[in-house]
Amino acid sequence: MNFCSLTTFGSHSFSEQKLGGIDVFLPYIRDYVATFQGKSITTWDWKAHLYAYFEKHGGREKLDALNSVDWDVSSRLHTAQVGLLTLAQAWFYGEGLKLPVEPSYDTTLADPAYGLAVRWDTSRSISDVTKLDFTASDVKAFNSNQKSEPVDGYVSPASYSIIVVFLERLATYTPLPPAHITHLGALYEVATSANAEIRLRFYQVALKDPTSSVAGDLASQALKWVTGRDGTGVIKGRMKFCRPTFRAASKVNATLAREYFAHSREEFHPIARKLIEKVCGKCKTSSISC
Repeated sequence: MNFCSLTTFGSHSFSEQKLGGIDVFLPYIRDYVATFQGKSITTWDWKAHLYAYFEKHGGREKLDALNSVDWDVSSRLHTAQVGLLTLAQAWFYGEGLKLPVEPSYDTTLADPAYGLAVRWDTSRSISDVTKLDFTASDVKAFNSNQKSEPVDGYVSPASYSIIVVFLERLATYTPLPPAHITHLGALYEVATSANAEIRLRFYQVALKDPTSSVAGDLASQALKWVTGRDGTGVIKGRMKFCRPTFRAASKVNATLAREYFAHSREEFHPIARKLIEKVCGKCKTSSISC
């Protein structure tokens, strides 16, 4: 595990779970910056400073909190000058995707979106969408602090709409029936949203099953949207938008995806062009008209 990922988790785990909250941890961050500004340090330098700081500013209680973290994966301990565990440490030498200490997050703001996704997932047993109890107010009822307006077609990562959270969670479930997808797109207006973050997530939900009866039409809409052939003239050139959209559409209709790409190829950044070509292949000519 590298230094950045270790300290990123440390900022969360230590400040919120171990050391008494952000008000306790922020002064440490300031001292850390002041101590190492302009210097190249090792992970061991960081850890020594961490212990030294909280020994001075927290005493035994804070050191006990730090020592409660599972630094050591093999129970072979060695104490250095500042009481560090330096052999076979899980954080430094552990492997795999599971963290030695699993972080816990406050999902209060996301819970309504998660709940709505569960409702849609369980609604698949009702084939007649007119009998579904969903309404446009499902998403309009989200707290205004959870929603954001698009800027130049997208919102910043720090202010993602709660609707994005809902669609991302929905995309983790088994693909919805075609009628449900059509109903979802129209009811919440996510199929026509000017917010690129929302639009992308809708297509990820809608095109998850490339054999769906509505996948063909939606793939065509997605390709028009990402290439700006939807009447807006705005090409979605950011890699986070163009590559997954072409990938999803290509699984539905590879020929159509190649044609749309060929028509708009020169409008994409050279790096994007190469990566899109890896997704849907090359096409020298296009029958797509503006």
